[in-house]
Amino acid sequence: MYRGRGRTTSGGRPFYRGGYSDQSSNPDYGMSEGRGRRSPNMSPWSGSRHSNHENAAVYRPRMPLPVGTGLQGQNDTLETQGTSDALSHCSSSMGLNRSVEGEKIELSLVEETESCAVSLLHHDLSHNVNISGSVDKSEPSQARNPPQSSSGIDDSNQVECQAVIEHFDICLPKIGTPVMLKPSLLVKNREKRNEIKRSAEGQIGNVLRPGMVLLKKYLSLADQVKIVRACRALGLGSGGFYQPGYRDGAKLHLKMMCLGKNWDPETGNYGDLRPIDRAVPPGIPREFFQLVEKVIKDSHSLVQLKTKASHVEHILPSMKPNICIMNFYSASGRLGLHQDKDESPESLHKGLPVISFSIGDAAEFLYGDQREVDKAEKVELESGDVLVFGGSSRLIFHGVTAIKQKTAPGSLLEETNLRPGRLNLTFREY
Repeated sequence: MYRGRGRTTSGGRPFYRGGYSDQSSNPDYGMSEGRGRRSPNMSPWSGSRHSNHENAAVYRPRMPLPVGTGLQGQNDTLETQGTSDALSHCSSSMGLNRSVEGEKIELSLVEETESCAVSLLHHDLSHNVNISGSVDKSEPSQARNPPQSSSGIDDSNQVECQAVIEHFDICLPKIGTPVMLKPSLLVKNREKRNEIKRSAEGQIGNVLRPGMVLLKKYLSLADQVKIVRACRALGLGSGGFYQPGYRDGAKLHLKMMCLGKNWDPETGNYGDLRPIDRAVPPGIPREFFQLVEKVIKDSHSLVQLKTKASHVEHILPSMKPNICIMNFYSASGRLGLHQDKDESPESLHKGLPVISFSIGDAAEFLYGDQREVDKAEKVELESGDVLVFGGSSRLIFHGVTAIKQKTAPGSLLEETNLRPGRLNLTFREY
């Protein structure tokens, strides 16, 4: 038989050196561990096309071979010889019987010769080749069979892996020449005039309801640029921006990160570590504290001016933030009606306010006493606006229904390359 060419057995299936061509689909195909013995459920015709038959070791089985084969005294011998030698040895041994029995049994002896050859090849392969067909020369048995726990589960797979968070950059990368159009000189001058006018006339603000104040265009362009740059630097570090979600696979329509303490949307609890990756929340920058302190002071002045109240602290208490939750809403971002009620019972009882900064594109903001969109009030929060709600308004339902695209100040985008969307910072005291 020529090397690599097939021949046909009496069963009609093509036979190749090393086994049938369809052995991969044979349900009985398998190898036993140890000295190359065939497992009970393995076909005697099993083999592999991936072994080197010329230098393979031939194992002669322990069971006595039939008389006349010339192999009786070599039952326990394991020696290395060519496969072609084994085939010729079997053929010559069986040839003794052909001369005695005659021509009628010649075909059966040919089949027996092939069976003997394949059996020898099988013992050779089971000793040198593992079940996958790759050569197994030096790998210890312990490596092939890793230790298992008492429950039958592979201990090597029980490795605790922390999630790898791909941080979100709130600013577009500056690659090559920017294609974003710069704002015209007319737009720049208009923005500067409006800012000077607000400074001269005093802060424009409105008391939406008791304990709820809206300061329009409160943050200057310079302050907004500083906030964006600080948030970007923090967001690209440990504990930075990520997309929060729930165990059922649902994701919030925003990117989030926390300063001071971490807030877990799944449990509604605050902690010192972010559960998803065990990251420690960064601290609140000193410049943010200064802005919050100024916001509270100006809010008290506005409440006193509008209500003529003598004790504005009873309407809108003061607070020193130790938590800041930063959210970035993309063009399709939104947040359903909810209450901020996961702070400490003492903080909620005192009505310590939540202070919200809006930067970037404008947003439609809903608020009300009930969790019903149809009954909620609506206000537009633009870049630079600051919203404060505390006192009797501390537990109002609120949310974001839409982001108004391309409404961010052109000067802000030019200075920061902020992505399309809205950056929101909410400060609170736990």
